Amino acid sequence: MYALALILGMIQPLTTESPIRVLFGKSPALEVTVGKDAVARLKATKPTAKEWTAIFRVVVAGGTAAETVARPAVAGTCTAEGTAIRFEPHFPFSSDIGYRVWFDPAKLPGGDPKSGPVSLSFVVPKPPPGPPTTIAAVYPSANRLPENTLRLYIHFSGQMNRGNIYRHMKLIRDDGKEVPQPFLELDEELWSADGLRITVLFHPGRVKRELVPREEDGPILEEGRRYALVISREWKDAEGRPFPTEFKKTFLAGPPEEEPIDMGTWSLMSPRAGSDAPLILRLAKPLDRALLSSTFAIIDASGKRIEGETTVGGGERVVTFAPAKPWKKGEFKLVVDSRLEDACGNRVGEPFEVHTANPRTNGPVTLERRFVVR
Repeated sequence: MYALALILGMIQPLTTESPIRVLFGKSPALEVTVGKDAVARLKATKPTAKEWTAIFRVVVAGGTAAETVARPAVAGTCTAEGTAIRFEPHFPFSSDIGYRVWFDPAKLPGGDPKSGPVSLSFVVPKPPPGPPTTIAAVYPSANRLPENTLRLYIHFSGQMNRGNIYRHMKLIRDDGKEVPQPFLELDEELWSADGLRITVLFHPGRVKRELVPREEDGPILEEGRRYALVISREWKDAEGRPFPTEFKKTFLAGPPEEEPIDMGTWSLMSPRAGSDAPLILRLAKPLDRALLSSTFAIIDASGKRIEGETTVGGGERVVTFAPAKPWKKGEFKLVVDSRLEDACGNRVGEPFEVHTANPRTNGPVTLERRFVVR
């Protein structure tokens, strides 16, 4: 009798058909014990991928038996070592999806044609959920924001429930009144690729001067007034759990920020050659945190990009770049593309009030700042 074992950690079998047994472990693989002689014959014959599939086949389960059998095999690699055949999927088995695996000993080199196939159905359940999701940070992080602030970034410690998120957020003025409809409510919510950040836009028609929404409904933020961004604890995470507590970020609205970004005002501290110390960049004013991480590049004298890690801190006014390898002597360029903005939409050399009325048509441009490593 052949023993078919699942080595997947938290596997739960849907059926238990003798002689199948289930093992628990961390390695994402399937294994069937065939004996030393069978393994030796497999190594000698070197089965093709098609022949391996005839011996050992895994498919996604579901539907009728005929539909399951007809499904294409899960992509993976079979190897024979010791006394067993091992199947490793090219991609991890998905949680809560049923699978069915067949092993046909008759298809082994020198196998007994009278031997019947062995099969097993299984699912990989979701791992136990971690603690309830919390709000990790809100950017801009300052407690004083320009009255023409355009966007906020809300970062979470885990995955959140999506859809109609705006019902969970409100903006409260210092007189206790709720600012009506301050956010641009988009059907296509602006989630980051990892699902841990949502971009929330203030309605631009009430931020930019002389537009009808601002004239009719008034500005969202007014200089000199205090506000609180309040996020309800009823906003549930992906596991259906509410926040532990209500979240509140309070801030003072300052004068509007209407000046373009000026790279000449940045303070740049060059590292020493031979060190892996970071390049430190101090900015004249806070800039957009998400864009700070994605619009910078360091180029050497030969035009090659330097690999490394960019970190943003200091209230979005300090950027550090740590190289993957120690610095070499020579001239370098800090290259920034024109998508970089502050929280009010002002770009390098171009204020928000200009580029919204006359947007660029030729795509982003790059700007440079040279520095020397000695």
